Amino acid sequence: MAEHLKQPRSLISILFTVLILLGAAVVLSPFLLAILWAGIIATAFWPLHGRVRAKFPGKPNWSAFLSTLLVAFLLVGPMIGLLVFMVQDVIQITVFLLKADEQGVPVPRWLADVPAFGDYLIDAWNEYLGVPKQISGLLRDVLTQRLGVVQGTASTILLELLGRVTTLFFALWVLFFFYRDGSSISIRMNRIGADWLGARWKPYVSHMPPALRAAVNGLVIVSFAEAVILSILYGLCGVYAPVLLGTITALIAFVPMAAPGLLAVVGMILFLSGDGAAAVVLITTGSFIVLIADYLIRPILIQGGTHLPFLAVLFGVFGGVITMGIVGLIIGPVLLVLLVVFFDEASHAHYGESSESIN
Repeated sequence: MAEHLKQPRSLISILFTVLILLGAAVVLSPFLLAILWAGIIATAFWPLHGRVRAKFPGKPNWSAFLSTLLVAFLLVGPMIGLLVFMVQDVIQITVFLLKADEQGVPVPRWLADVPAFGDYLIDAWNEYLGVPKQISGLLRDVLTQRLGVVQGTASTILLELLGRVTTLFFALWVLFFFYRDGSSISIRMNRIGADWLGARWKPYVSHMPPALRAAVNGLVIVSFAEAVILSILYGLCGVYAPVLLGTITALIAFVPMAAPGLLAVVGMILFLSGDGAAAVVLITTGSFIVLIADYLIRPILIQGGTHLPFLAVLFGVFGGVITMGIVGLIIGPVLLVLLVVFFDEASHAHYGESSESIN
């Protein structure tokens, strides 16, 4: 009789737990992205916080504040600076287009030397940039025909940008509390995980911090450093909108041979415009930077912490971004790491069962 009563009580207990978790998820849903980013950053830079905490023993609030400030300075500050320079490049392009719309811009001589597409590019330049008022006329037609779509797209982009900035600052605020109370949170999570999963908990949780640090170091920090270095290289070679081009090159570097291809195109434009030395420097130096960053440093950092083949890392990156957005850049490879841990666990369990049956 007692056993029959235990089963309904167990089901009620499970249902009660699920309802609590679902309710909490609904309440926290507007802040989940910021909390998730704060958790990722806190885990990735936890060794840094450990050093800061050692300098200020017994002062958790002060050490957490300094750690958050350092992360903001090292990670967020440079990204905002890069964004400011990108906006300046966009403004420069806009000024050029306004000038072309007011006065018209003659066709550059080097366009005629472009193989295969030269005639098409000359016709397009004459149609849109060579004759005054062509760009404004095109925009007027677009606005007249699809004004609602343009307004909706602009509003969506603006709201998305404001949302990202708000999420970033909220994540930094949450990060302070993660650093202040991180040790107690970790102890509680380990107790709950050990109670629920038993011996399975330790292999999974032990792989999470190295995988997160490897993903942040290999994907975010390497891409940012690559964008900065390539932007400087573009600027030294006299390329138009160097920061915007450098950032685009770093972003497409995840696709094999995409970044060297873009460098080759820009180098060809420099060569055809009469600056052959700059073209050679851009193609050779830029390709060397991409080769070192994407095919040496990034795989070493990622594989050293995740033990994943680089192709699996690419699948994790692209699949994560497609399904979860920008946060999937980090979560995707980490989930594949957990999948590898699961396969290891399953294979060891199967091997153990086979050994016991043989004995």
